[in-house]
Amino acid sequence: MSSLNKSLIAVLLLIAGLLVLGGCGSSEKNESPFDTDDQQHPAGWLITGHPAAAKADPSVCEECHGEDFGGGISKVACASCHTNGSPVTVTDCASCHGKPPSGTVAPNRAGAHNTVTGHFAAQVVLPDECNTCHNGAGTGTTNHFNGIVDIQFLSAYSAKSGTAVHNADGTCSEVSCHGGQTTPVWLTGSLNVATQCTSCHAFGTSEFNSFSSGQHDFHVNIDGLACTDCHDTTKLVINHFTHLNTPAMEGPASATIYDAFGYNGVTCSPGCHEPRAWQ
Repeated sequence: MSSLNKSLIAVLLLIAGLLVLGGCGSSEKNESPFDTDDQQHPAGWLITGHPAAAKADPSVCEECHGEDFGGGISKVACASCHTNGSPVTVTDCASCHGKPPSGTVAPNRAGAHNTVTGHFAAQVVLPDECNTCHNGAGTGTTNHFNGIVDIQFLSAYSAKSGTAVHNADGTCSEVSCHGGQTTPVWLTGSLNVATQCTSCHAFGTSEFNSFSSGQHDFHVNIDGLACTDCHDTTKLVINHFTHLNTPAMEGPASATIYDAFGYNGVTCSPGCHEPRAWQ
């Protein structure tokens, strides 16, 4: 055998040896961090590595999870977590949860998230979005993948009377937006903000949204008027939920008085009596 042939065979053997050491198949796909003992992702991978790797190149997941991400040889389908659609086509949070959650099965249960009368209605402005109630449970945290709905309110939403909490019966208490009053059950309850004002606003309390200024005592407690006898719910929609993470909580209530009452910031002339000072 010529020296040239011997050299060629040596080179081929060297290449073959490197391929064996490096693993067969696509070298890029095998670069995903696996536990070398059982060929599974190491502890913490779901939180620390999975989101970034999947966003960078979803194809690296195909070797084990299948080309359609239906499970493949790993028998773990993306849909087992991404119940709202493939994370390749339905990106960001929406592959697991609607924006906001809109279904009936976890992790996409609507409850009071809904966009019509709930916390994500068009007129509601949540400056802290999901973090308002799920503080410390966002993507990249251990709590996000623990299979539990973690409720932890930002301190900005605690009522004056105490720390905001989620109760075992599905209600919440001491939330500033609700004036510290116990809320309806999250999954099944509801509030009509145009008519159920006193479910959140109470007279004479120390809460941020207590109504006790001017002639409220006379009009509400003595004369028995309803809030909507003076406050126009059409105007209320515009600024009712605009500063929820501040003591102001909402736009000025004085801006919601019916135009016909002629309220000028000092006096009003509602028709049921002559012009009088409010304060």
